[in-house]
Amino acid sequence: MKIPIGISACLFGQNTRYDGGHRLESLLVEALARSVTLVPLCPEAECGLGIPREPMRLEGDPENPRLVTVTTRRDLTAPMQAWAARRMNALVAEGIAGLVLKARSPSCGKRVAVHGKGEGKTASSPGFFAGLVMERLPTLPIADEEELRDPARLADFLARLPGRAAPSR
Repeated sequence: MKIPIGISACLFGQNTRYDGGHRLESLLVEALARSVTLVPLCPEAECGLGIPREPMRLEGDPENPRLVTVTTRRDLTAPMQAWAARRMNALVAEGIAGLVLKARSPSCGKRVAVHGKGEGKTASSPGFFAGLVMERLPTLPIADEEELRDPARLADFLARLPGRAAPSR
């Protein structure tokens, strides 16, 4: 039985992005599916923000950023925190052994710009959901699609999964 890993739903080809589209990574999905069971997830859609939705970004203190919509300035930090706590419990219960997340996403990216007042970028931080997962599950292997386009990094990611899944050739 293949071990389960979570994957950003947009990378899996589901239309969950803010603009109603996806960012299917077909080669990556095919390579991963040889070794693991993929479990799509989308923090923004799953916490009830809708599709399509207003773009959002991280703002404020890079150590404790807020998740804020760009135009209407709606602070989505509390709803995302509440959803993330529930979703992380479900991920643990499902036995999720790793995550492949969307690079630069304000919720899923491993390194995302954190904006100060106005348009200035002040620093970077993990995306809101990614940061919460890294804090609560620090040993969980996490990568983004940009990293995993490199075959050596993909093999390394798979080798770090519990059960040491190896890519099929």
